[in-house]
Amino acid sequence: MTERTDQSEVKPALEWLSQRYPDSPRKRLKDWFAKGRIQLDGVVIKKPHEQMPDPGDRLSMGEPPPPVFFRNMPTRIHAQANLLYIDSSFAIVNKGAGLLSVPVPGSNQVSALSVLEKFLQGKGAAELDQQKGVQRKRLVPLPVHRLDQYTSGIICFAMNPKARESLIRQVRDHTFLREYMAIGDGKLANPRGEWRSWFRLDDEGMYQTVFQTEEEGTTEAISQYEVIDEYSWPTAVKGERHTISKLRLRLETGLKHQLRIHAAEAGVPLLGDRHYHPDYKSALENKAGMPYDVQRQALHASSLGLVHPETGKTRRFTCKFTRDLADLEQMLRAKSKGQ
Repeated sequence: MTERTDQSEVKPALEWLSQRYPDSPRKRLKDWFAKGRIQLDGVVIKKPHEQMPDPGDRLSMGEPPPPVFFRNMPTRIHAQANLLYIDSSFAIVNKGAGLLSVPVPGSNQVSALSVLEKFLQGKGAAELDQQKGVQRKRLVPLPVHRLDQYTSGIICFAMNPKARESLIRQVRDHTFLREYMAIGDGKLANPRGEWRSWFRLDDEGMYQTVFQTEEEGTTEAISQYEVIDEYSWPTAVKGERHTISKLRLRLETGLKHQLRIHAAEAGVPLLGDRHYHPDYKSALENKAGMPYDVQRQALHASSLGLVHPETGKTRRFTCKFTRDLADLEQMLRAKSKGQ
């Protein structure tokens, strides 16, 4: 007798669902997909034509996963991290400078990811368990992108593998909005524009610029900039003024240290940048005091925009400068006014 091979057959999800609910019109089934009522292994799928082998009972109909929320938002989850938003697809965390984005193998340093995991298993668990239909064990924070350890601001974590796929795709397609506020040491000729160059990894895993030449092993880096404010005061040279610029920066691509490298190349290295600002690099090597008493790069992830993996709606999240950068800005403003 020949063995059946039905289970190896690949068909659209709509076809398998139609077999499970033969009395339901296909138009209604498509509507269920659009409204997020169809789940595969408990994760919502919204593409009726997604190809798959026979899913059996893994494909089911149910109510859309309820949103996950906390009564008091933002919620402090660590001394250096606030939870700004969370639902069944993603979480938005405002991390402080010094906190890693994700754990580093072999290191005991705390990360925003581990802090979120601990919160959801501890203090946040009680509220989650009170919400009807929420399956807390299926909320597993997964990294979508990263911030440098000493860059503060907004970072996004997916809450399930399917949502992560969608968010990672947005990052790769450059539709995942990432804007930063920064303070650069210098003056730009144009109030807004684009920085574009080619990066190559060196032997130490750091990017080096090869400027406008596309060569083998290089990746194009693109950033947008806008000057928001300027602070200037007279220098020791008669008739000359020193200018520091407050910038809004947007990543079009997202390579390691991209904004820091581009700002330095443009003549406005970020205050506090110990790697790309020559004054801070020299101060570090000579164990001298940091100029303007700035202890880390003046870079803050201020805005993040994405398309919700389940609803398809655009969401945007923002956060203000951290206290250290707000104090720095106030000092520069006072110095500019001669106070």
